Amino acid sequence: MMSLMSSVMLCMCALTVDVGHWYVVASQAQKAADAAALGGVPSLPGNQTAAFSTAQVLATKNGFPNGVNSTTVTPRLGNQPSRLRVTVTRTVDNFFGPLFGIPKTTITRSAMADYLAPLSMGSPCNEFGDDPETANRSGNCSDAGKFWANVGSIGASKASGDAYQNKVCGGGVDGCSGSTNTDYDESGYYYVVTLQRAVTNFRVEAFDPAFVAVGDLCNNAALKGKDRAGAVDPRYAAGATTPYCTGDVRFGGTGEVSTQFTVRRAGPSTVFWDPATYPAVPGCDQTYAGHNLSNVATMPIDTYNVFRKWAPLCTIANAPAGQYMIQVKTNGTGADAASGHNRFGLRAYSTTDSSAKDAIAISGFSKMAVYANLPSAQTKFYLARVPTAAAGQRLSIRLFDIGDSSGTGTVKILNPSGTTPTGCTGTGPQTSLASCTFTASSAFNGKWQTVSVPIPTSYSCTDSDPNACWWKLSYDYGTGNQPADTTTWSASLEANPVRLVE
Repeated sequence: MMSLMSSVMLCMCALTVDVGHWYVVASQAQKAADAAALGGVPSLPGNQTAAFSTAQVLATKNGFPNGVNSTTVTPRLGNQPSRLRVTVTRTVDNFFGPLFGIPKTTITRSAMADYLAPLSMGSPCNEFGDDPETANRSGNCSDAGKFWANVGSIGASKASGDAYQNKVCGGGVDGCSGSTNTDYDESGYYYVVTLQRAVTNFRVEAFDPAFVAVGDLCNNAALKGKDRAGAVDPRYAAGATTPYCTGDVRFGGTGEVSTQFTVRRAGPSTVFWDPATYPAVPGCDQTYAGHNLSNVATMPIDTYNVFRKWAPLCTIANAPAGQYMIQVKTNGTGADAASGHNRFGLRAYSTTDSSAKDAIAISGFSKMAVYANLPSAQTKFYLARVPTAAAGQRLSIRLFDIGDSSGTGTVKILNPSGTTPTGCTGTGPQTSLASCTFTASSAFNGKWQTVSVPIPTSYSCTDSDPNACWWKLSYDYGTGNQPADTTTWSASLEANPVRLVE
């Protein structure tokens, strides 16, 4: 009996040692997979190569180098473009298993992480902002472009509406600490350009990229509807009703507002959420000097050539699919005291492939400043694109200095089905927002209005469709009112952007 029991106990001890070893390795493999998935996923969806390589590096740092010690680390996309699955496999030698014909055991653990990327804002198509010449416009743009993009300057007052590029601060303005604008961002604004497929002769352009002081409503007396040579040309017409009225406005100060446009492309070290990691494309950096318009005939020729025209920023012969960035800022970080707002549009297309425009989208990256001067009673803006993965979270919308019009207006937040969500809360001038609706007036001048929107747990949209998942902002300026509204928007999800889902 003792001999028999000794054999059984020996087998049990052997099994305990080997099983314990398996559990230790499995626990270590799970931690390595978790770390690799969490660390790699922020590069998605823009840079799959970087996501995979980061996952491999982090697995190695956690003791599981791919191809070493019978270890395999396999990163791959999950069931959504924003998800990364990492599988870690290691074959271990058993201590007592060979006695029972089991010399080795293969242990596999996996993890999947999801990344709630900064939200796209403003446009689902290949244009951002208005376009009076629609020849290269995608069919996805039918409801877009009811505004101009806006970039302020360091000499301009934040109270004029650009929270991130106007640097001058004063009392009673949100985000001002004395004379310091705590919201100021010296890197300016970024616009993300998504190519769903490779594009030949990929061209990025800006409409009216140079600052020319024509006035908010284009009422500059120098605008008489005639060009430099005296010929009639609608580009030089006055008034906000002309489709060419971008509304560049000068506030004073010294010097003129110069504007820098830089096209950037994802590289091996690019992280999607950090635009600074996108290297500049050689030859795709343009700076346009500003001009205080007093006479069209004396406008500098370089400014004249881009005034109310589409101007090329960059052409790439063979652009691979993926993410690009357009960075726009004024006056660098120097001490130029120029004061004004430059309004413009952006677009991207192929000069040789007419179908490519439907595979290109340009949108604001996390935040944007816009200018509305169309004398229209009601306008719907593309606010933010919220993916299915945001179900059960809250959408945080921040609106700065909204409501500059000749009368009060009604603002509504609309979900993708076109209805107002319920359960919204607010901070700022308006706190009662149960129906996600409020009246904008002079009380919003220089103020941030935050709207927190609950996203239902049942929320779902077609993530693969660039026209889907868009939440909108409806602004009814009121019949007969004339807007001249520079406002700054940001949108984000009130959740940990990186999380394990498996």
